[in-house]
Amino acid sequence: MAESNIRTVDAGKLRECVEGIFLYPDLGGLSGLDAKTVTDTLIEADLRGVHSHGVMRVETYINAIAKGDIKRNPNIEIVADLGSRALMDGDRGMGQVSAYRAMTLAIERAKEHGVATVGLRKSRHCGAMAYFAMMALPHDMVGFATTNAGINMAPTGGKTKLVGNNPFAIAIPTNREWPMVLDMATSVAAGGKLDVAISKGEKIPLGWALDKDGKPTDNPIVARQGSLIPVGGPKGYGMAVMLDVLCGVLAGGRFGAGLGAPGSSQFFMAIKIEGISPVSEFKARMDELIDQLHACEPTDLGGRVYVPGEIEWNNTQHRLKHGVPIPVTILNQLEDYAKQAGLVSRPSTW
Repeated sequence: MAESNIRTVDAGKLRECVEGIFLYPDLGGLSGLDAKTVTDTLIEADLRGVHSHGVMRVETYINAIAKGDIKRNPNIEIVADLGSRALMDGDRGMGQVSAYRAMTLAIERAKEHGVATVGLRKSRHCGAMAYFAMMALPHDMVGFATTNAGINMAPTGGKTKLVGNNPFAIAIPTNREWPMVLDMATSVAAGGKLDVAISKGEKIPLGWALDKDGKPTDNPIVARQGSLIPVGGPKGYGMAVMLDVLCGVLAGGRFGAGLGAPGSSQFFMAIKIEGISPVSEFKARMDELIDQLHACEPTDLGGRVYVPGEIEWNNTQHRLKHGVPIPVTILNQLEDYAKQAGLVSRPSTW
């Protein structure tokens, strides 16, 4: 993509602008804590290089709030409490806000019970799942987070879209500066990557998606009218269905064909390491595993093997120092909102 179509912006200023937009009554109209939570998830995604779940989502959320698809002040509550297991209702509020509270509850309960799970229904799109899985790390826990998504894949052997490319994330503490984190969709590429390509005016690789007639396409607009391809074919399809069971069926939320309407469900789990293994011993063994993977001979001269989450951590450190690359089209959207909100800090002043 042409360099002129990308601007590198300071992460702090980007955060201030987006949070101000979500706080403004005629736009987001969120409370201070809720605006901060949503903004944190978006900035974190852009820092990690997961732009499909970054600030490009602001316009989508603002429009959903305006239409009433997302409540500004939901009544998020626990509807079933069994100690190590709980079920929450997000009351159609911002998905990030509901998910943050659900993962917080899972961590609190895991401190007492060792392992805890929390289902969340009547939620909304909540961004990158890594953010919520990583909440467990400071507590020396393994974090797991998953969500069902809109219907955008056909089941293996079928023509009709009936399955979400339901993503999941697992975060594991280590002795390194960075944790081991896997965050992936069950499609070859996340649906949001099509939106990133559209915003940049770029094509997508063949093998990501099919058009409405089931033929491979490199046009992201055409792909949005078609379907995403499951990662690993039937394996990705099978994973997606099983995650939908945890998120939708078990939590009593939308699932399968019901995902065509606004709304999603999530499932969170926290596993306390202490008691299963001393934390110091666990982290030492993780270091041994990482060393083994790093020692693997690379296929490319001058290349190296990375472990899950390492590249994203490197991206974050670089972008905190040097800025976050954002398409000008997205910055223009933020500029329009910033003007409406009367924000002094907006893209044109950076």
